[in-house]
Amino acid sequence: MTTIPTIKNIAVQRARQLQAERPGAVVTQELLEDRAILSVQMNNRVLETDFIESPKSISLPRRSVEYYDILGQGIKLGIIVPRKKMEEEKAKMKRIKGPDRMIVMGYDEDLADRPLVV
Repeated sequence: MTTIPTIKNIAVQRARQLQAERPGAVVTQELLEDRAILSVQMNNRVLETDFIESPKSISLPRRSVEYYDILGQGIKLGIIVPRKKMEEEKAKMKRIKGPDRMIVMGYDEDLADRPLVV
């Protein structure tokens, strides 16, 4: 079962990746009750927002509204879910094409220190 420390570890790992991809950008993390949200900003503009979902948060219908709101603002969307839910999430978001618009990644719930899977 995914715990808050697991979500936090994944958020730290992903923040490091994002910082390495965009030197000079500011990466912020917000840890909520059952998920984390990362934002990448450069020159006062949000470039990417990543949602790290738990098994609980992934089942909430509000997620889709949030995701499409981010995409509608021209911000790249990252969705990070438990590995066993990754293909299902890709299928839900199949109409969004291109690595510059969206990426879906998975994590092992028991091994939060393992690399994320694209």
